[in-house]
Amino acid sequence: MEVLHICSYYIGSKIYKNLVKELSQEGIKQHIFIPIKNEKLIGENELLDESININYYYKTILKKHDKYLYHNKINKQMKEIEKNQILDQDIDYIHAHTIFSDGGTAYKIKRKYNIDYAVAVRDTDINVFYKYAIHLRPFMNKILLNANKIVFISYAYKNLLFSLLPKNILSEIEKKCVVIPNGIDNFWHNIPVENHKRNNGQALNLLFMGSLIKRKNLETLIFACSELYKEGYNVFLQVIGNGPLEEESKNLCQKLNISEKVRFHGYINDKEKIRSIMDKCDIFILPSLTETFGLVYVEAMSRGIPVIYSQNQAIDGFFNEGEVGFGVPSLSPDMIVNAIKKINENYVEISQSCIEKSKLFNWNIISRKYIEIYNGKL
Repeated sequence: MEVLHICSYYIGSKIYKNLVKELSQEGIKQHIFIPIKNEKLIGENELLDESININYYYKTILKKHDKYLYHNKINKQMKEIEKNQILDQDIDYIHAHTIFSDGGTAYKIKRKYNIDYAVAVRDTDINVFYKYAIHLRPFMNKILLNANKIVFISYAYKNLLFSLLPKNILSEIEKKCVVIPNGIDNFWHNIPVENHKRNNGQALNLLFMGSLIKRKNLETLIFACSELYKEGYNVFLQVIGNGPLEEESKNLCQKLNISEKVRFHGYINDKEKIRSIMDKCDIFILPSLTETFGLVYVEAMSRGIPVIYSQNQAIDGFFNEGEVGFGVPSLSPDMIVNAIKKINENYVEISQSCIEKSKLFNWNIISRKYIEIYNGKL
């Protein structure tokens, strides 16, 4: 089988690289079309050792003004695909990795060449394009209606899009919607975990990992830590990440008199260093305002660390409440504090459940689900 991936964000995340690698190992021949702005990005995330089954097409066709000229952009992508004779390669299926940036081109190919496609729903599709490009909503409906499958990365985003779509569109597409999460790197699956056995008399080590931007919402977690400290908890917060709100976050800690309780590690790229810090922590908390999926929740789970996540975001919906942690209103420090207390009451069982449930987010398992889609079996 031969699959064409249309993937505008391939260079920005290794999740696409990991999926392509697993599909290649399952015998799928793949053609990856990657529109880019700068030729310096050519070769980014390329799998050289898998090249026998993979053809890459890095094309410097994007311009700054393309974000304002949507139809011009997807027409350029369509012409470039035809120009490079990609569709002459006996393509059996098209995998568009976003609705707007990639799905528009897949829709045009479907109309002209009658090749089925699956389209994935990402954060930018809902929180940028759908929210602000109101004039493009009718075209988005066409993309969804003509897709063979619609893939959501999380139940939260499936529910969100369903709440936004007109009822007549929803009734047409509902049956072809599936939820397939992202996987975590095999690094996290392959390292043995020592069982966490928290003693309530010990210091409570919390972990935040993410960019220090408004959307990741570190501020609310800092307020929660302050509340715990006032209640007499010996609480510590480890912060991995950097960003424009770093100084503001440090100033807030100083204002709340918890500077000595919060350590800012900065950005860390080394997975082994991240693992070392994780293994010293008890609970992972990322109360993002919006989050498509959030691999870091599952990475923490793989180390036996219970997680606290935002309701209706990220991994919410994959597990029962209390199974791996708890969902909370993202702007409620009090609810974060309550969730921490509930985890403490049943820590060992939740920790063990985290390890077991994290095994479901394996790229090998996930790639086989996509192959079922390509073959029309899912």
